Amino acid sequence: MLSLPLSLLLLLLIAVSSGEVVNFSNCDDSVDSCTVDQVRVDPCPQAANNAACHIKRRKNSIMSFDFTPKFDADKLDATLVWVKSETEHLPLVTLERDACKATPCPVKSGVQQTYTLQVPIEPKFPTSAYTIRWALKDAVSGKRCCFNIDIKVVR
Repeated sequence: MLSLPLSLLLLLLIAVSSGEVVNFSNCDDSVDSCTVDQVRVDPCPQAANNAACHIKRRKNSIMSFDFTPKFDADKLDATLVWVKSETEHLPLVTLERDACKATPCPVKSGVQQTYTLQVPIEPKFPTSAYTIRWALKDAVSGKRCCFNIDIKVVR
């Protein structure tokens, strides 16, 4: 059995080498506290045409991003929400909230790192287009790394 750090490293290497780079937009409130350098989704052949990734229900998708925080934090909390409107967000309740299980902690200001997570796309998810918002937040300072991407859940 692989140790947790070694297995996490292997997962990161697989995700970095196989994910397609996708378009994203930074959240306005995190521009000064974090730089999101690149976002990848695997699979996402639509990325070659700058289109929303088609994510199949009943399949897992590997999502990863490189970020450089402009703050120090001992731990980070992760959230993934569907942005229905600027005032209404629906969270993915099955998401592992401890981001340190998917990226090394503590985080240091100015040091780039990668967050990688396998996201199960459950059969109950309606087929539709979505804007999703990822965020990694320091609960102490409230600073976060945050971005939006568009996906389309398909059969």
